[in-house]
Amino acid sequence: MELKIYNQNDELKLTVQPSDNSTRQKSIQADHVLSLSFTSFEFVRLDVNDYVEFLGQRFWIIEQYIPKQVSTVEWEYNCKFYGPENLIGQALVLKIVDGEDDPVFSLTAPAQVHVELVVENLNRQMGTTDWKVGKVVATENITIDYKGTYCNAGLKMIAEKAETEYWIDGMTVNLCRCEYGEAIPLGYDNGALSIEVATADNVKFFTRLFPVGSSRNIDRSVYGHTRLQLPDGKRYVEQDTELGIVEHFEEEAFSHIYPRRVGKISIATCEEKIGENGEPFTIYYFKDSSLPFDPNDYEIGGLVKHITFQSGELNGREFEVNFDSKKQQFEIITQWPYDDDTQLPGGMLIPQVGDEYILWNIRMPDEYYTLASQEYAEAVDAYMLKHRKDHRVYKVPTNYVNIENRGLAFDIGQRIRLESSEHFASGYRDSRISAFTQNVNIPTMYDLDISDVLSTGTVT
Repeated sequence: MELKIYNQNDELKLTVQPSDNSTRQKSIQADHVLSLSFTSFEFVRLDVNDYVEFLGQRFWIIEQYIPKQVSTVEWEYNCKFYGPENLIGQALVLKIVDGEDDPVFSLTAPAQVHVELVVENLNRQMGTTDWKVGKVVATENITIDYKGTYCNAGLKMIAEKAETEYWIDGMTVNLCRCEYGEAIPLGYDNGALSIEVATADNVKFFTRLFPVGSSRNIDRSVYGHTRLQLPDGKRYVEQDTELGIVEHFEEEAFSHIYPRRVGKISIATCEEKIGENGEPFTIYYFKDSSLPFDPNDYEIGGLVKHITFQSGELNGREFEVNFDSKKQQFEIITQWPYDDDTQLPGGMLIPQVGDEYILWNIRMPDEYYTLASQEYAEAVDAYMLKHRKDHRVYKVPTNYVNIENRGLAFDIGQRIRLESSEHFASGYRDSRISAFTQNVNIPTMYDLDISDVLSTGTVT
């Protein structure tokens, strides 16, 4: 196959015939690399942003490359060109406001807004408008702290918070599971030369789960335990134990479940006070007309009452509070989080009517324990189902003649029906391509990785 290398001004620099060991490698949420080996009878240095196109996809040189001289008239190249997946690691995620760029900031917003910000920065850094937002899963607000974060790392953080994957299709950024199309049958003597089984690296797999409930709003002297318990008192749950007993401990996934009530502010007020330093400050108060109990009757010894806002300008922020039983009113304890006179609540970040909150560090009325325990059980069942996945990777080299005759071309995410009565009781298994290596000179010769899960990988 003949390939042409151009400079960034679209001027032809070199026409080459790649050797048979030249390949394209691509993985979900990882690298996309065109590795070329060839010989030239003239010296041509490859510069940053020189590019080559292969099967309609453009690949760039990202650092200057000088070939090896093997004779007075012969130069040997073993170089790598990189797809857009690798270019995103060169752009920072900046907060762009009024023409000023800030690399250190926090953003609380749905995944769609986070991805839009990443795409805006890709276009900013590359001086283009070619980058687009593709399919993005719908999420609630998620908070990400960007601190000198590159776009590839930012996308990975967004994907982790949204519990999904990110992937690049040309210059379109998607945040969803990479899987599409009708399942293409592959089996021995039907496009596959063999099927080898491996295991994905660093993928959580277990058959016995020890869940740990939250200790928030739990009073042992009343509840009998220091943490929230499953309704039936089980210490662990199991599934697929025929695959062996592999134990796992999990606490973080259930930390948000505890006896609680989502309250809503009905009245919000404030009052000016003079601090011990003689400087004025503002105290903020609120009432919740639907609060069905007195929080002071449910105090836990040694703990100070807290609230966490669930909506409004203070969404996600935590504060100590006092409760006045006579006035049926909360007082928010003022914070000075910075090295200046900025206070919280304060300015634009204040409680308002309609804002929702959760009260914690108290013992809730009994009925809330039953509700929390049932929610905990449902979350444990969902967690088990989520991780009930095949963690194996099926490695399949293709018969390039068969693939060519069938007119097939593969890419990451393409659904595959892997056929084998030896490997699967049903005779087949539906999955998707998670990675592949493609021969440059024989494009229908692939080494496919077929897997439900992803091994740990990083875009460089």
